[in-house]
Amino acid sequence: MPEEPDLGSPGACEFGTPLNLFMLIDLTILILSAAAIVVSVRFLLVPGIGRIGAALKFTSKVRGQMIGYATSVPEFTVLTAGALNGVFNAGMWNIASSNIINWVLFLITVFVLRQQLDLKNRAFIDELIFGLLSIVIPLLMFALGISTGWVTALGLLLFFAFYKIMDARLNPTGKVAPLPPGAENGTVAGGLLLLIPGIAVILLAGRFLGSSAGALIKELSVPAWAVGWILGLVTSVCELASFIEIYRIHRPKDSPTHIKDTQEALDALVASNIANLGLILPLGMMIYLWVS
Repeated sequence: MPEEPDLGSPGACEFGTPLNLFMLIDLTILILSAAAIVVSVRFLLVPGIGRIGAALKFTSKVRGQMIGYATSVPEFTVLTAGALNGVFNAGMWNIASSNIINWVLFLITVFVLRQQLDLKNRAFIDELIFGLLSIVIPLLMFALGISTGWVTALGLLLFFAFYKIMDARLNPTGKVAPLPPGAENGTVAGGLLLLIPGIAVILLAGRFLGSSAGALIKELSVPAWAVGWILGLVTSVCELASFIEIYRIHRPKDSPTHIKDTQEALDALVASNIANLGLILPLGMMIYLWVS
């Protein structure tokens, strides 16, 4: 009968650390990073963009898009970290899952706040189409086996350019957006004092998420798709916090026909998803191809 290993021996120490401990550490990093992202969005990112918007007279559409691009920073950090660590597939799944989860969280927010009738407005058709394409295209890439490459990256960048051109043509400039509390006398400098630290916190949190992804894949043999979905859920916390904050800014509504809150939230969703697909994913591809 074989002897049980002595847990105090050098050989046992090499294998004695349970995998559950590594998983616990990585899950703790995910939770703390998600909390940091939520706090950063609520108290730094959105207020910072609000103050800049007050100074530059942003419309609801422009402010929503600015928030959407800013909340895509975690995906960029995670994808870049994955590319540098040689686990780009997890980053690919992070983009696909994040775009899907963003949509789910947006719809949950809309229905919980009873704003679903706003989505029937014909003015939202182009945003809804591009929002759906941001889900369909990455899923088609997986289904058709479209590989990572320079041509693929260029095609995605051209798609982003097409979105920007169509958005500019189909959506005329609207009225100045209502200001978040405390932004009434906002300045660009004051907004940057909040926005820059907010993005820095999100970048740092995303860096930890990327490191956790590498650890989960390489050390715990977690499939890349599973890590991608975990990261997609965590990085989408940023978008959820922005949706809630946007609706909070617009309350109380000035009339029953006021749809600027849904307009801004929808633009934040679409801008975030299109940026994930048309900017962040191709940039991550190019980094991965460059270092691999």
